[in-house]
Amino acid sequence: MTSEQAGVRLGHGVGKITLPLPFPSPPSVNAYVLDTDEGLLLLDCGVAWEPGRSTLEKGLADLGRTLGEVTVLVVTHLHPDHVGMAPRLVEETGCRLVMHRRAATLYERYNDTPGLVERTRLLARRHGVPHDLVDAVADLGPRPDWMPPLRPPDGLVEDGDRIPLGGGRALEVLHTPGHEAAHICLRDSLTGILFAGDHVLPRITPVVTYDEALDDPLGEYMASLQRLVDLRVGLIYPAHGTVVERGSKRAVQILLHHRRRLAGMEEVLARGPATAWRVMEEVYRPHLTPPEQRLALGETVAHLEHLRGVGRVTSFEEDGVVFYRLAT
Repeated sequence: MTSEQAGVRLGHGVGKITLPLPFPSPPSVNAYVLDTDEGLLLLDCGVAWEPGRSTLEKGLADLGRTLGEVTVLVVTHLHPDHVGMAPRLVEETGCRLVMHRRAATLYERYNDTPGLVERTRLLARRHGVPHDLVDAVADLGPRPDWMPPLRPPDGLVEDGDRIPLGGGRALEVLHTPGHEAAHICLRDSLTGILFAGDHVLPRITPVVTYDEALDDPLGEYMASLQRLVDLRVGLIYPAHGTVVERGSKRAVQILLHHRRRLAGMEEVLARGPATAWRVMEEVYRPHLTPPEQRLALGETVAHLEHLRGVGRVTSFEEDGVVFYRLAT
């Protein structure tokens, strides 16, 4: 692939287009294009901005295809770097938008930026963020233009469903919640390759934050990782970064990362009861920016709630603030 190419062929009727994103991390998202009997299936689409749109068209041209050939848009989960351009693509091409069934109810939450700010503010107050930092931690700023409101998906899939490609080939749906409640991976029935979205990434661990849509976000995420280990997944095409050659091995590495983090939080609580904010200050690097603090706090709450759910810690409240302590 030359530096001018946006699209690259991966073989077996699969192409990859690396779409730029309007923020530093991650700087891009991988969209995948698959041949079907009825046109093209596009997997994930980036955010709704012109550099992404022009790169998508250029990438399709590099693959000898056009945007008008896209008949199905499958989105791995409800995060803007994966679904942001969907409204525009659906309107312009008439393609079907396919997501996990949970997206049918969660898309309204995705559209509700004021509601997200308020939920974040309540989480911050409840879990010990100092009063003078609450607003900064909860401040998401105005909703960006590249994140337009979504309409409900017109195609819903469940774990175990098959999205037909033609000739007996299909994408097998694996519901893999944790990073997001409606997250799915897709396994190619012909090659066994897994399109993993953000579930497994090559160099970083996906954010697993507290999510009221899941009983135990971290527990569900770790169970979904273990599922990939049990399936002995090999090659993974992730949504960010390069190909993962040994998917099961990478899933084990991410599991170990979270087990170490859980152990580190228990070590903090061994010194006495603490809020999630206090635990976060101990286990994460210092000098986080407010957006980084927001993510770190959400992850900390998810880990502590998992420990509470499995009986390793308990919690109590004082003046509306939650404290955690080791279970006796």
